[in-house]
Amino acid sequence: MNTSARAGELLQQALTSTREAERVVNDLIVAHDYQDVALLVTQAASALLESAALLMQSQGEAAFDEIEKAEDLLDTVYRIIDSEIDDDDE
Repeated sequence: MNTSARAGELLQQALTSTREAERVVNDLIVAHDYQDVALLVTQAASALLESAALLMQSQGEAAFDEIEKAEDLLDTVYRIIDSEIDDDDE
């Protein structure tokens, strides 16, 4: 049976895995061309997972703060991608 407690457990597991991935991406032995963008995306994923966990705990205001954090991170991702596209066009 699916319960909000089970959903919370799974969200915490996903958050733990995402944070571990973030640490790995941040500490690669050899730098990768898109490492900075990948790091921002994993940080946004962490914020969204945290938001979902907070929503499951009826902590709407804190959840919305995490959504805004994710949005800011994704805005940065889009700016980087746009600047790369602009550079390629030149």
